[in-house]
This record gives sequence, C-alpha cells and structure tokens, in this order.
Amino acid sequence: MAVLQTIMNAFGAAILVPVVIFIICLIMRINIKKSINSAILAGVGLVGFSMITDYFTPVISPVVNKMVKIAHLNLPVLDIGWQATAVIAYSTKIGMIFIGVLLVWQIFLFAIKWTNVFMPSDLWNNYSLILWGSETFLLTNNMWLASVLMLFGNMVCLLYSEVIAKRWSTYYGYPQCTLTAPHQVGNVPYALAMNWLFSKLGVDKVNLNPETIQKKLGFLGDPMIIGFIIGFGLGIIGNITTLTSINSWGQIFTVGITTSAVMAIFPKVGSLFASAFSAITSASQKSMQKGGREWYVAVNDALGYGETATLTTGILMIPFALILAFILPGNIIVPVMCLTGFAYDSEINIALADGNIIKALIMDICIFSGQLYIGSYFASTFTKISREVGVNMPKGSLMVIGFVAANITMGLITIAFLTQNPIIIGAVVLLYLVQFLYYKRHKDKVTDLIEKYSDYSAIRKPAAETPNVS
Repeated sequence: MAVLQTIMNAFGAAILVPVVIFIICLIMRINIKKSINSAILAGVGLVGFSMITDYFTPVISPVVNKMVKIAHLNLPVLDIGWQATAVIAYSTKIGMIFIGVLLVWQIFLFAIKWTNVFMPSDLWNNYSLILWGSETFLLTNNMWLASVLMLFGNMVCLLYSEVIAKRWSTYYGYPQCTLTAPHQVGNVPYALAMNWLFSKLGVDKVNLNPETIQKKLGFLGDPMIIGFIIGFGLGIIGNITTLTSINSWGQIFTVGITTSAVMAIFPKVGSLFASAFSAITSASQKSMQKGGREWYVAVNDALGYGETATLTTGILMIPFALILAFILPGNIIVPVMCLTGFAYDSEINIALADGNIIKALIMDICIFSGQLYIGSYFASTFTKISREVGVNMPKGSLMVIGFVAANITMGLITIAFLTQNPIIIGAVVLLYLVQFLYYKRHKDKVTDLIEKYSDYSAIRKPAAETPNVS
C-alpha cells in the first residue's frame, strides 16, 4: 500500500492517467502509435488544465477573502479547501489500506460488469471515499464498518456516475467519459430531481446560455468578453469599500482579464484532451456494433471547469454562497476555499440544464445549502482527523472542514452507518439496490428521460443553428 501511495505522490494524475489510457488502448487492440499518441494527449491536457486553474485560483482568492471580510462572517468553522482535504485523507492511519482496497474493488466491479464505468483512471479522487471511511473509523474504531461504508459508498457513486454518463459526455464533448468523483456525483439524485421540477415550473423558459447571450448581445456575448465582465464584476464586489484605491482597480482588472483568459484558453486545452479519447471511442463503437458492452472512462472533474456556462455559473455562485452562510440558521461554516471551486460543482447541473446558467445556478444554491448543514454536522469529526495527521489550525478558527466532507449523499450514508443499527444500514442498502435494479432494467428509459428534461431544442429557434456549447 505504501508503494502505491509513493507512486501516486511521485507521478501524479498527469502521468498516471496517461498510463491508464495507454493500457486501455492496448487492451482494446489499438495500435502502438495511436496508443502512445492518446496517452500523451491526455497528459498534455491534464497539465494544461492544471496550469490554468493553478494560475486562476491565486488571482481570484484574494478577492474572495475580501468578500468574506465584507460579509462579516465570524463563524467557528473555516473551510480549508479540497487540496488540504486530499492531503488529510491520504495521511490518515487507514488511508494507506483504503487506497489499495478501492483500486482492487473498482477493477472487480468493472470486470464482473456490475458497473460500466472504469473508475481506476480517476484514482486520485478516491480521497473523498477514504475521508468518509476515516471519519467512521475515528468515531467507531470499527475497521470493518469503515471499510464496508467506503466500498458501499463507491458502489453508490458508480451508479450515479453511470446514470449521468451520457448527458455529461454529450454536453462537454468527451465521448465515452464520465465523472466519478464522489463529492460530485453524489449530487446526481438531487440534481435530477431539481432539473425535472424546475422544468415543470417553467424555469426553462428563461434560457440564459452562452449561445443565447451571444445571439442577443453580439460581441458582448463572446465567452472571452463574458469572462471579463463576470470577473470584473466580482472584483468590484470584493473591493467595494476601497474603490478609491489604485491597487483595488489593479486587482479588479486583473481578475477580469484572468477570467477572460480562462474562458478563451480552456476550450482549446479541452479539445486536446478530448482528442486523447478518439481512438478509444472509435474502438468502443466498433465493439458495441459487434455486440460488445458500452462503457465509460472515469475522468477528472477539471475537464469541464473552464467551459463558458460552467465557469460563469461557478463565479456567479460565490456571492450567493456567502449570503447563504450568513442567513441560514444553524450554519457554522465560513466558506472560503470552496468558493473558487464552484465551477467543479456546477458541471452536473450545467450538463443537465444544457448550459442554462439560471437553472443551474438555482440548483447550485439548493445543493450548497444542504452541504452547509452536512459540513456543520461533521465539522468536529473532520477537525479531529486534521489534528490527528498534524494539520495546524488556521488562526482564529476553532474547527475546520473541507467541502469534500460536506457531500449530502455520502454524509447521509455515513450518518446511517454511524448508528451501527443493522435495520437502518439495511434500509440504506435496500434503497441503493432498488435504484440499481431499476436503472439496469430500464437504462434506456432513464437515459431518454434525462435527455428529455435537458432538451432545449423547443426553446432554441431554430435548433439546427444552435450547436451544443461544448
């Protein structure tokens, strides 16, 4: 297990993912030249994504911190972000065991066709499952209970990943790919329910997507211009009390132009990454034509981050998140580090809403409200784990939380397992099995229903002239 973590730390996703892609290509009997090309393109794409987000986050974070101060959020729990959360998860005493167990488990589930999603290609995001297992072990000192929770949670997330696979891959333009990060796909059932509900309520009639914006506003609707306007507006909000300062205006314009750059560059990097899967997609389609199975490769959630509607929704969510933290009774969390990562959380909602920013934003607000409560509930446990692995508490905070540890689905499942009541745990497992069997028996029906409530062709006139934003 220690060897596996050493390999992960030494090489990282930009190397491990291409290796997995190369192996998949060889298994699918793709020639060496195409296999190598696919692997390198995948690595180039991942490095490109990291370079963009690594540059963007330090630019926008100071503005976010100013907004937190303006909102006077003096709550006892500080959000420390997914990066710190990943380090904490992989540093726990049982984290080493779980890395290897999860890898074997995911390969096993794929091999027996329990799932059509190959999750090992996104091995890094297992830290989310490991974190919940670590919290359970800390509270119960029961290794078996923690392990079963982790493995069961993985099965739940794989189900939701497969349910959303076609919609996500279609919208973002990554054939035969899907998300498997538990802290993302755990939101699928709520996103599906809200997408249906809001469609029934007529929210679809207000269809604010990059296409309609560009059509109505001309050059102002260009993704690059949209990025500048959104970033500039966010900078104004963050510096609202110091607009007479030249430094503030420097920061405002920097955020604007940097956001504009992300909007312009990200799709180009995305097209490079997408081309890494062309050989696999072609081989997969040939296999399906011969009666083979349809399956999806797990990919990192960074792939959709910079898509115009996704990043726009994520940035617009920042002030709403601060308002929610301030007004929701019972919340004890100051959201900070999660604010720059809302675009990740918006991907499933944007894909379901087919780029409708208004609809996805409302869905984001609802889900984030639930996350604040789950995070508040588990804050003390997360803090204990953080201290156990030697994390220094940020100045002025009594407790810490990472919003990866605030996923509603995994939080509720963990609460059920912590009761150690066989009836309650059994009921949760039964609920999963009902969903699993229904989906497997009615897969086409479920997929068609998702597409139906993500279809804006009746609103976009004419549909043939408005291609997908991806």
